[in-house]
Amino acid sequence: MEEQDLVDIEVTHDDPDDLVDSYSSGISDFPFHRQTVVANRLLAGQPDTELRSLTHVDEEEVKLLEHQVDAAHRALFEMDGKALLADEVGLGKTIEVGMILKEMHYRETDDSVLILTPAQLAKQWQGELLEKFGLEFVCNYDDEFQGFDAHNRIIASIDTAKSDRHRAMVLARDWDVLVMDEAHYVKNEETDRYELIEKLTYDYAFFLTATPIQNELTDLYNIVSLLRPGLFGSRDTFHQYFINSNQETLVNRDELQRRLGQVMIRNRREDTDIDFTDRVIDTRTFEPSEAEKELYDEVTKYVRGAYSQDSGQKLVLMLLQKEVVSSPAALEQTILKMLDEQNELTHRDELETILDKIDAIDTVTKQERLFDIVEEVRENVDMGRVIVFTQFRPTQRQVLQVLDEQGYTTHAFHGGHSSQEKEDIVDQFREEGGVLVSTDAMNEGRNLQFCNIMVNYDLPWNPMKVEQRIGRIHRIGQKREVYVFNMGLKDTIEEYVLDRLYHKIDLFQQTVGELSTILTRLEDSGRSFEDEIFERLTNADSEIDLENDFDSMAIDLEEQQDLSQKVEEFNSGVFESFDLGADDD
Repeated sequence: MEEQDLVDIEVTHDDPDDLVDSYSSGISDFPFHRQTVVANRLLAGQPDTELRSLTHVDEEEVKLLEHQVDAAHRALFEMDGKALLADEVGLGKTIEVGMILKEMHYRETDDSVLILTPAQLAKQWQGELLEKFGLEFVCNYDDEFQGFDAHNRIIASIDTAKSDRHRAMVLARDWDVLVMDEAHYVKNEETDRYELIEKLTYDYAFFLTATPIQNELTDLYNIVSLLRPGLFGSRDTFHQYFINSNQETLVNRDELQRRLGQVMIRNRREDTDIDFTDRVIDTRTFEPSEAEKELYDEVTKYVRGAYSQDSGQKLVLMLLQKEVVSSPAALEQTILKMLDEQNELTHRDELETILDKIDAIDTVTKQERLFDIVEEVRENVDMGRVIVFTQFRPTQRQVLQVLDEQGYTTHAFHGGHSSQEKEDIVDQFREEGGVLVSTDAMNEGRNLQFCNIMVNYDLPWNPMKVEQRIGRIHRIGQKREVYVFNMGLKDTIEEYVLDRLYHKIDLFQQTVGELSTILTRLEDSGRSFEDEIFERLTNADSEIDLENDFDSMAIDLEEQQDLSQKVEEFNSGVFESFDLGADDD
């Protein structure tokens, strides 16, 4: 940090004994030196280690928690502005970075800031920094974004930054501050992402991840080495000294923890005063009408036949299978589009038969049952606020229409709204109550703790998307129990996913971090969770085969869950007794 003359020790020896000796001799004078610097400043009336900008943070926008303030302070003044923020999921690492950037802005040490995130989180970062800390950043998805040399405060997806179009300019600049969210994305030193970060030039850096170790201890080595090159010596030395030959047992744990103490801050839920509310799950499956059942069977038959003839249609066919359990309206729009775009379509007769089946549906079961849930809420909850999630705009329009006809106060939220429109919609929902029907565009940085009830009208096949939906209301600041209603049609793919997969791994009680670990391990084969579901659906020759296939997938999930728990146990071994209080001796 500016004006702070702290010792920064980098170890470059290859011999393990030299490595420890060098570390020990170098660190011995470190606490005394730092205490002397701080004492001199205090005597001179210069409290440079105070977070002076916090008095300018709007308490109505963000409640600063003790562990967050402590993390920001340590990152800036004890780690010399280079820190790995590794709090467990849900403890507000973004808030910690917001405080850090606010303080640097106050001290005018942030002339150029680059924040790199996964693509889906870029807009969320932009919104939170502006709303909570008054910090304006341009995002690479904004219309006004003109390149990495045209702005001084940029939020961008890491994949955009490493692209052939932008990479040279990103590397050409000397950045004051680099922030990298989900830092485990660069755990592999053989990737373009890792190479980009390794070559970037910056003065201060703050990396965020709740899972610094995902598969093996080398993950942690790679991430930390980007922040503090040489802290662990060479990669070979690191393996020789800290990991036994089969890489399953951690050795020299105390030494590892001492070095981590220079660069990593990790708060755990049990170490904070945060009292997370309970999450209550209510899954309701309904018997479809005869017409709905015939439509489902017709679509499934078409999807299986078309996929066996042309696997290149996979995405479209997968879409049809999801839409048929969402709403006839969503399915109809896609079928009509397919017929319109391909005059010589091979399966035209089958698609027209599906349209006939749609026309035969008089009552949509899910819509009728949604009234039951909304009415329960209206009678028992203040202002009757409910968020209803669907993946499809036609479903959203249809649900809004029937709710309006029943006299409910409704609000629509989707990706077609401008940023300001989205703000206004959320404000109206907060003030007026009623039912907000949203597509998954709501996942982009919206915190809705003023509502504690949500409905999954249709279920994404990707469990992370389900948890992201729930995370809009079940987060820091939620003061009430959270109720999640899952709706599904019996004897459909939806029921299989719900009962045989999601409940099998207790999806609805998992955290994002735990889910990420499970899915990362499951998807190492190169196929996504959604691909697995679709393949099993299309390849089953009978209902019994389908049941067996999903049971098999559930067993795979349980195995991955066991592995993820072992990873967490290993993490706990690494971080056990990790000094979160930054005691200097």
